[in-house]
Amino acid sequence: MPKKRRRVSQMLRKIDIEQELLRKRELFIFRDICSGSALNIIEEIKTLDNISNKPITIWINSGGGSVNDGYAIIDAMRMARSPIATIITGEACSMGGIISVAGDVRLMTENSVWMAHDLAGGVWGDYTTKVIDRVKYLAGEQKRGETILRSFTKLSEAELKQSRHGELWLFPDDCLEKGIVDSVIRLNGQVSISKDVQKATKKKKKRRTK
Repeated sequence: MPKKRRRVSQMLRKIDIEQELLRKRELFIFRDICSGSALNIIEEIKTLDNISNKPITIWINSGGGSVNDGYAIIDAMRMARSPIATIITGEACSMGGIISVAGDVRLMTENSVWMAHDLAGGVWGDYTTKVIDRVKYLAGEQKRGETILRSFTKLSEAELKQSRHGELWLFPDDCLEKGIVDSVIRLNGQVSISKDVQKATKKKKKRRTK
């Protein structure tokens, strides 16, 4: 097959795969959190939410990234009328980990890992008063992340302190115990993804009535 025709064939195949996944309402965060990746996932969430209010599944494999772009994704998830299930596969670290806990139902494959750490940021080369204001802003961002983790998990104050002063790495069974995920997807099929995603529907409806 000529090289050009092969490339066209590969492109068409990719389009078919993406359309099939969107039809099944499955989305993916498989790179760093930035304005581009946030725009993509937010557009997809809003489009699917406009089509129907059936559950949406977001697969997460991300080392983290921009705090504010991550919060934009979380806001879109929480504003959607469609129930949203998050599934960690690979890793959900830093902002990727915070996004993962914001789902209506949270799952994790048995070979994945979750991590939280302190905010990365800095100020330099500016007027002293501006530096002071930015330091206050960064402290506020740190507090906001901890507030989300307190709201959506069972992490202890000691564990939050560890995440603030180092890195808190947790494997699936630990995540289940500490309320970071609701189920662990075992390779022996002990957990049915479809059934757990359906739980998101009931949880979303319950949250709306409060």
